This record gives sequence, C-alpha cells and structure tokens, in this order.
Amino acid sequence: VEFIARRYCRTKTTVYRVVNEMRARAIMELPLEFIDSPEFHRKAADKKILGPLPEPEHTPRRVKPPAGLPRYLASLYETALLTREQEGHLFRKYNFLKYRASKLRDELDVNRARASEMDEIQRLYDEAVDVKNWIVQANLRLVVSIAKRQVSANEDFFLLVSDGNMSLIRAVEKFDYT
Repeated sequence: VEFIARRYCRTKTTVYRVVNEMRARAIMELPLEFIDSPEFHRKAADKKILGPLPEPEHTPRRVKPPAGLPRYLASLYETALLTREQEGHLFRKYNFLKYRASKLRDELDVNRARASEMDEIQRLYDEAVDVKNWIVQANLRLVVSIAKRQVSANEDFFLLVSDGNMSLIRAVEKFDYT
C-alpha cells in the first residue's frame, strides 16, 4: 500500500478506500440467488440450519467401482452417498448461507463498505460454495452411471460425463429443497 501510495502520489487512506470500493463492487457481482424458505426468517434459524450433518441410521456399505473405469472416475466411489436427510440438510444450509450473504450484501454501501462486512459476505459465500461442491461430489457417480448407460458407439463417454457434470451443477444451484 505504501508503494502504491508513493507511486501515484496518494495517501494510504485513499488507496485503502479504492481497494475497498473495488472489492465491494466484486462482492456485488457474486451469484447469490437462493431458494427462499420461511425457515430462514425465524429467530433461531442459524442453530438448526447450520448445525451438524445428520448421521445416517446405518453405516453405508462400501461400493466397489465398476471394472474398466479410469482411476480418477473410480475415485468417485470413495465418496459416501448422502441420505435423503443429509441431502436435505445440505441444500437447506446452502441456500441459507446464500440468503444470509445476500441480506448483508443488500445493506452494503459500495462507497463506504467496511472490510469486516465484506469479509463476512465472502465467508458466507465461500462456505455456500463448499456445501455446493459437497453435494455435487456426492452425486458425481450418478452422472457416471447414467453416462455409462447412455453411451453408444458414436458418442464419447467423457463428453457425456462432462455434460452431465455441468447439468448436475446447474441442478444443485436451482434445486428447490422445500
């Protein structure tokens, strides 16, 4: 900051203000669309929604990957499938985190944004992305399974998997868990 301030004949305060303004503009562009729920507006929503993942009633059995799958696709079988309750919990959490980040962002003044406010919005967004990635990872073997059934001699298996992955990601982002 000192180097930039000297180089452009500005004060450190001015440099920090510009950095914060640019960061605030980037935060305003974050994709924070969410599926709203009446649960989100309750007082103690945080405790229930952000609580730990429900434990499955019984330990899921390990599934061996089908023969002939490349190693990186076979590694998908190391990720446990989610139960219905776990998946519902994760979708609720994913949308609630984006809801909270969106509410904070709505209150953000781009010209006077404080670093602490932006840090919290970014933390909530990053946590939402982590939850989304968890849901996607847990469902990737479904994509591979469907691609294996749909592939024909004139189609590329890996292209089907790629298209399926993109569809899965969009489905997770748009899924109404309610």
